Amino acid sequence: MKRPRYLFLICPDPQLIKAQVDERLKHSGQDGWETKTFWGDDDEPLASAFWTDLTIKSLFPQPKALIVRRAHTLKADQWDKLDASVKGLGNDIFPLFCLEGEWKGKKAPVPPALSRRTLFKKARDEGWIWESSGLDQRSMADYVKQWAAGAGLTFEPGAGQALAYALPTDAVAARLELDKIELAAGDEKLVRKEHSGLVAQTGEMAFFDLMDALERPGAEAAVWKRVIDDHGKSAKDQMLFNLIGFLASQARLYWMLAHNENPKGSPFMMRKKAPLAQRLGAAGVARMIDLAMEAELSLKTGERKYEEALDMLMAGLIDLFQPKRPVRR
Repeated sequence: MKRPRYLFLICPDPQLIKAQVDERLKHSGQDGWETKTFWGDDDEPLASAFWTDLTIKSLFPQPKALIVRRAHTLKADQWDKLDASVKGLGNDIFPLFCLEGEWKGKKAPVPPALSRRTLFKKARDEGWIWESSGLDQRSMADYVKQWAAGAGLTFEPGAGQALAYALPTDAVAARLELDKIELAAGDEKLVRKEHSGLVAQTGEMAFFDLMDALERPGAEAAVWKRVIDDHGKSAKDQMLFNLIGFLASQARLYWMLAHNENPKGSPFMMRKKAPLAQRLGAAGVARMIDLAMEAELSLKTGERKYEEALDMLMAGLIDLFQPKRPVRR
């Protein structure tokens, strides 16, 4: 299949965009792509390095994929410059413009400054545009099938439908949940219907998901956003107190696991939590309790506002949970 000269990816979900970029490069007919990412909303959008890669032919044969994230924020003068620059592209350069604005209704949110330019009209005529408003309940079933195929998993009857119904429609959060399901499938590589019960319920997210994400740099932000969204309709102070309560209960559980006791709960969950409990040890669990008490006290005494107390709690948890690199002497 002949690849496009350039491509527009119009979607508000960065995880779906990433998957589409990977798929396009995989089936581009060329191997060994060097991918470079640029940001349309940087202080200096599309820095000189981008224009050098786009317009100057390299002496080296390695093809380059130039990914422009948040390209919907580019100004008219940038699109004018791109309009002229893409006309003479060689086969070794593949620009991918990611328009990540929020959809309002079913029409793709294309900035007026872009829609009037020749490069976009050309892309529309040639089919060099991929559009998705993000995941919803209708598209989730296909998303789950694709995930299972890539992971080599099979479903028992009804498991795929149950999982698709339970998953959140944010692709980053969904992938975190699917990682959990893959572990639960075990050596059988079989997803059972009851595994859908491991997915955190919307509006009452299991604190396990947040704790798990805190260990994984880059994932914690997406899951924390989901916590905020899930509790958006409740009083802010009450949401923070709920999380403090979760933190206290998890600290007790980690204390028991760290001391080789057998707390009640799902064996899968206990196996998942045990390595972190051992790494935290007594000092780490004590620090969890300190963070919870500090957040609660600062809020009740008025020392900090809700947002400040929440930020301090999250910063402390991220610092505590993520593995520390050994200091070289």
